[in-house]
Amino acid sequence: MGGNATSDGTERLLHRWHAAQAAARGLPAYEEVVLGNLGRMAGHAALVGGLPDRLRLLWTGEAFEDWLGRPAADLALDDLPGGLAQGLRDIVGTASAGGAPMRASCTRVAGGVAYTTGMVALPLAARAGGSLVLLGLSGGTVRTNLLKTLFRSTRQGMVAGAALRGADGTVQDFRILALNAAAAAMLRATVETAQWQRLTVLMPSLRNSLVFDRLAAALDGAAGSFEDSYSRPDGSMLHLRIEIAAFGELIGVTLTDIGDLKAREASARLLFEHNPVPMWLSGEDGAVLAVNDAATGHYGFPREDFLRLSLGDLSTGESVAGGLPAPGGPGPSQRHRRRDGSVIDVEVFSGPMAFEGRSATLSACVDVTEQRRAERRIAHMAHHDALTGLPNRVLFHRRLAEATAAGAPVGLLCLDLDHFKLVNDTLGHPAGDALLRQVAERLRACLPAEGLVARLGGDEFAILCPAGRAEDRELVALADRIITALCRAFALAGQDVTVGVSIGIALAPEHGDDPDGLLRKADTALYAAKADGRRTRRVFEPAMDAALQSRRALERDLRAAIAAEALEVHYQPLVAADSLAVTGCEALLRWRHPERGFVSPAEFIPVAEETGMIAALGEWVLARACREAAGWPAGLRVAVNLSPAQFRTPDLVGTVARALAESGLDPARLELEITEQVMLEETVSNVAVLHRLRSLGLRIAIDDFGTGYASLSYLQAFPFDKIKIDRSFTAALGREATAVAIVQAVIGLGAGLGITTLAEGVETEDQLAFLRRSGCAEVQGFLFSRPVPAAELHRLLAAGAAPWMHRKTAESRMVEPKAAEPKAAESKATESKAA
Repeated sequence: MGGNATSDGTERLLHRWHAAQAAARGLPAYEEVVLGNLGRMAGHAALVGGLPDRLRLLWTGEAFEDWLGRPAADLALDDLPGGLAQGLRDIVGTASAGGAPMRASCTRVAGGVAYTTGMVALPLAARAGGSLVLLGLSGGTVRTNLLKTLFRSTRQGMVAGAALRGADGTVQDFRILALNAAAAAMLRATVETAQWQRLTVLMPSLRNSLVFDRLAAALDGAAGSFEDSYSRPDGSMLHLRIEIAAFGELIGVTLTDIGDLKAREASARLLFEHNPVPMWLSGEDGAVLAVNDAATGHYGFPREDFLRLSLGDLSTGESVAGGLPAPGGPGPSQRHRRRDGSVIDVEVFSGPMAFEGRSATLSACVDVTEQRRAERRIAHMAHHDALTGLPNRVLFHRRLAEATAAGAPVGLLCLDLDHFKLVNDTLGHPAGDALLRQVAERLRACLPAEGLVARLGGDEFAILCPAGRAEDRELVALADRIITALCRAFALAGQDVTVGVSIGIALAPEHGDDPDGLLRKADTALYAAKADGRRTRRVFEPAMDAALQSRRALERDLRAAIAAEALEVHYQPLVAADSLAVTGCEALLRWRHPERGFVSPAEFIPVAEETGMIAALGEWVLARACREAAGWPAGLRVAVNLSPAQFRTPDLVGTVARALAESGLDPARLELEITEQVMLEETVSNVAVLHRLRSLGLRIAIDDFGTGYASLSYLQAFPFDKIKIDRSFTAALGREATAVAIVQAVIGLGAGLGITTLAEGVETEDQLAFLRRSGCAEVQGFLFSRPVPAAELHRLLAAGAAPWMHRKTAESRMVEPKAAEPKAAESKATESKAA
């Protein structure tokens, strides 16, 4: 929760409130300020609403709940612990009454520690009446040990309070966070009734007094002590010596009744004996003179045994941070031994105190054993991966920087699992997690004793180990051992799964001594290993940078081409198998680069997918195809491919609806093609999107059927209008018996379910004849036509009858592709993603 108001989003939120107020000419509505505007503040915010006496937390962000210390959605403010109820109620009340944003600080208490956090409150218009205020955590949280606050003052009445400031920043009052019994007695109250109260509620005459001014001035460093007299509400006078110590927005106040010494001693004894904090009094020789029940219970010694101890008997002689405790404040964490022999970490607070006419030292200890354990766990978590236990990116980068700074030769290996996403998609994330843990174990087994392996994130790992001066043979041998180890099958979810790994290697100082530069070069070598077919390793070479720059140039050119709408949509006819009449066309994306010439979809589509451009590209193709098809003869459909990336956009259905509306195309003439990957990713969500698309009146086809992992389950999950048989099966007809069986089975399945079947990649008369005999409804391929530009398609359709309907031989029916066009063998998966 660190950061200033600008970096944590507070100023942007305040700007939005003022803009909405100006537009509304009054209190802005919740929708104008909150919905879609919180950004990074969403997790640090909470909404409070309801009538003033029944305020509730309507919703809370994760960081806000962490600050509260508990889940709080739909929780009444009065149910919050640690004084938060009254503190938040005051902030909400002030913001609502003022009708303007305000900054404040709010404090909660847990385990003897006060957590003070800056907060901004924005009043909003509530349609149902009552208050509606958006709260946002602003800046960091200041932790103050209340026990330390109390002990900074001398004995007697002790009060810890938090400043309450108004909208203009001036101190309006103090909230009592903690106090001892003596202080409560002086105020004619109890600890329970006084805690969380405003100071001026208990002491009405304090307001506008010199005492109040001095309390406020202490926050600015003017702490000190003075004497004053105070008239209680019952008319009795209380003569006090007041000592003040300030800690940020908190103050510690010691009240000494200088008019009644006996009452002061009784209050101090009450505080000592019944305090839940272990406390004891010791003489100048260290012997224990008195001990409270909390200390005997915590350490396990009977009272008479404890009184025979000295401080040295409790200490193990170890100091967690070194040194001895300093009088007047907490010392470094120490190790104490309890009666049962167990060792605990404690912080000891001590201060001088008169006891039965002689000097003594009052000591109090706070057991921080669990806190220290938690701190060690947090420190480990900050530098290690929670899933595998390996060092994380932060620790690995530090070790790499240390190694390069030392100047010793080191080798850096960057690893990326092959097809890891497929494991997650097919077997689920628990299986993916189990795979990562097994990979970590195998990597540890392959590593030399002086090596370090880390998980950088996802399925990315890195290894750092010393490198010999004799080239890089040892590192290459290590990489080969890792590839062998990770290519062996893994037992996951009751079955054997094989993945693999690609490795990039960089050397220091040969390839540089900058840690970030070495990581980039190892990543470049890793990219080259993947391009070589995976399951291999590559050592960085300067030429690899040139290849990477070429790819980045292609990315820039593609981005510019998309912005300039310099790409083209070509159309390939879909043909009825029986009559050979055109039933529609499939839209396919093509790119003619002004310098490169025709760029294959197999080259630029992966770039579009990796950079996120594919979603915008697909939307453009959809709109262009719908406009073109609106001018075709009635009845002809247009088929447009949807990429998995488009299913991850929030308004896919709206995009399709707009394309139909703007083009005027009858929805029944639009056919959307999806691949099995769409069904693999978030199946329930994507099936719901498919149903919403179907409700627009269009048709849905599943592309490349049979090449995925659970095709039959897709047909059960969603009633598709068409099944497209992948070109790989069509090409194998007449050569492979299994292909014949698969094609016939798919056609039969479609007929049984009432789904149209279309075979892709038809290139020969024999293939067409087989598909006709088998009952395939539609065909598509170079036997009839290559994908052609829109103008050429118009000429073809205007001929009245497709040319291939009048040709007698396969050769005459075949329309050869132009030299610059993709060949027939080009991956249909790439073409479909292109559109």
